Formats: sequence, C-alpha cells, structure tokens
Amino acid sequence: MAPFKLIFIGFLFLCISKVHAQKHPVFYAGFEGYRHTDFEDNSFGKFSVGSQIYQIKFFAPEIGFDYGGGTLPERTVFGEDFTIQDPRKGLLKQRFKFSVFTLNPKLKFGEEDAYITFSPKYHIGKLIGEAAYLVYSGDNKRYIGVKESEESKIKTSFWSFAIGFEGIQISPRYWFALSIQYTLVDANEVWDTMEFSTEDAFMQSASTPTIGLGFRFYYNPFASKND
Repeated sequence: MAPFKLIFIGFLFLCISKVHAQKHPVFYAGFEGYRHTDFEDNSFGKFSVGSQIYQIKFFAPEIGFDYGGGTLPERTVFGEDFTIQDPRKGLLKQRFKFSVFTLNPKLKFGEEDAYITFSPKYHIGKLIGEAAYLVYSGDNKRYIGVKESEESKIKTSFWSFAIGFEGIQISPRYWFALSIQYTLVDANEVWDTMEFSTEDAFMQSASTPTIGLGFRFYYNPFASKND
C-alpha cells in the first residue's frame, strides 16, 4: 500500500501547487531588538536571513538562520582580600551569543498589500557564553588584564512568537514587514555551566525571555504578473 500512498500524496501536492499564491521562494533579511533592563544599554538583538518558501492561501512557511546575543553590565567584584585600606577588586564581564536555524509555519491573513501575520518560530542551534574576570591595579587606577576567562558552548532550542504587519510595498519585488516579538531564548543555560575560582566572582543570571520589535525586508526575484 505504501507506493499508492506516495502516489496519492504526490498527486495532492501537484494539485495544491496549481492554486498557491506564491510560485517561487521569497527571500528576507531583518533585525530584531529586545528591551531588557538586565542588559547593558538595556537591550540585546539579533539578525536574521532566510526564505518564505511558498504561500498557499494563508499558509506561508519560512526557513532561516538567526545570529544574535547581548552583553550584561560590567560588575565590580571585591575579592577575599578586600579591606577598606586595600580595596583589591576585579571586574566581571559576561556576554552571550547564539546561532540558530529557524522553522516558521507563518500564517498570513489579508490582502496582497496588507497582511496580518502570526509566526510561531522554532529555533535550534548553538548558544555560546563568554565571561572574563579582570584584575584592578590601584597604582594604575585601571583594570590591567584578564585573571580568568571562561567560554562555554552548548546546544540550544527555543521558541519565539511574533505578530506583525507585512506588505509595506515598494514594488511587486520589494516590501517590508514590522512585528512585535517575544523570544524564549535562555542565556542562563550556558552561564550555569561556567564558574570562576574566585569565590565572589559568581556568574550573574539574567532572565532573557522578553518582548521586542522586529523589522524585515523581503525580496522576490521571481515576481511577475502571473506569480
């Protein structure tokens, strides 16, 4: 029975391909910025590239690649030998970055030049954490070098969700999209794997799931009046 099922599925696909609105891939590039008070300058962000593979009525799935991350505010660390007369201290720096592939079964509702979109995106890839403990020199009144450093790489997967508006059209080939984003990326996954020997130089934690804004530019190189 398996060959007949495959033939039947192939027949359905051919039938559907005759009615979909988009016959060719559409490419995109974009940026998302997230507001979060735990981070330096109160924000972190990511860049994205990818393709809307096709569109069948309101179903417009996308695949892509995202790269992003953020930096925590620098934190002064007073070591075990700290006294008022001899304020020996250090500086702790932390940042994270991620590179992930995305699968997005995007839904689009509306007309050609004014779509409301909903995107439940699944991300899978790599999360990298970096941390450095710098030594302070009272004589020079500056941090003179790295005493310890840590780097950790782990596999990660997470969801993000977006509601937006797509169809700010320059021409049939070019248009823009704006969206409100909510990401569930968790940088604590990687910082939990890192540790300094200095007792007071413990890793800062940050709840990275948060809300942000997204901007995308779409390009359809195959646009025609029959597409």
